[in-house]
Amino acid sequence: MGVNPIDAYLAKAPEAHRKTLTTLRKAIRGLLPLAQEEMAYGMPCFKIDGRGVAGFAAFKEHCTYFPMSGSVVGALGRDLEAYRVSKGGVQFPVSRALPRGLVKKLIKARLAELSGPPARGRGPARAYYDHGVLQSKGSYKGGKMHGKWEFYRRDGSVMRTGEFKDGTQVGTWRTWDKSGRMVKETRL
Repeated sequence: MGVNPIDAYLAKAPEAHRKTLTTLRKAIRGLLPLAQEEMAYGMPCFKIDGRGVAGFAAFKEHCTYFPMSGSVVGALGRDLEAYRVSKGGVQFPVSRALPRGLVKKLIKARLAELSGPPARGRGPARAYYDHGVLQSKGSYKGGKMHGKWEFYRRDGSVMRTGEFKDGTQVGTWRTWDKSGRMVKETRL
């Protein structure tokens, strides 16, 4: 088995950068326990359902956190006043990782952005809990829930399944316990 590419990235970074980015990586892993770690755009990235949620990189004079979005940094304006920011990143000193509370806010803002109805009111949609676990998935049509939907508990287990037609529940809805056993079936 080969070397994890993120471990390899960190191993190449200068010691001070490596220490700070390892601390940041642990914080992100703690906040997104089920996210996939991989390289994206030449940097370590945490992804959920193939979509970037948090990334980071070492630069000569600083480190940068990337929320993998062009709007998250602007949404957290006041929380980021102590840092140098761009539309897509937050710079922080090599000697000090971002506070975990701030990383949590950045991740929460990105997950909120990935959640909810699609921009045009039609197509697939997903929503996530603040720790990156899928909360629901289905699709929209005309700005309303439409088609098959699944809803999940915070632990990732399926809670309820059913179908919508133009925003109204239709057909058979099933409720599941945490072990995956169906406990209720409702026909609408």
